[in-house]
Amino acid sequence: MGRGVWLLAVIGIPMVHSDPIAPDDTYVIDGDTIAVQGKTIRLVDFEAPELCRRAHCGLERMLATRTTSRLRQIIRTSDNLDFQLVDCTCRPETEGTRWCNYGQACGHLTVDSRSVGDILAAENLAHPLICGPFSSPKRKSWCPFEPAQ
Repeated sequence: MGRGVWLLAVIGIPMVHSDPIAPDDTYVIDGDTIAVQGKTIRLVDFEAPELCRRAHCGLERMLATRTTSRLRQIIRTSDNLDFQLVDCTCRPETEGTRWCNYGQACGHLTVDSRSVGDILAAENLAHPLICGPFSSPKRKSWCPFEPAQ
């Protein structure tokens, strides 16, 4: 496969691209969001700390910066990236709207057959996230002394 990202589509979601894409064509927005061919994709199966004003404390902001940097490194240095669009876990008929993941598509990114979420979670830079068919669990806090949201 070489250096590239294969994009596959799940039924009901349009294919973003069907040819290999170089890691340079994948823009990392934050620790769990990328852009491919100008389309914003929320990576699933994990949750990364939030950047900037969305962070709930200084520790979360610092971890978000590290996670974002680490995701860029993983993508930039990997020889075998695989990306697949997946259905978002939203209420029926809301996918693609602001009521479902802020209108972003959802996807799964693997490196050498290993989920980037698993890699980041193993490095304490992400929390695993197991979603139900129509919703995601409450967010775990990255801040000491703050309850989960």
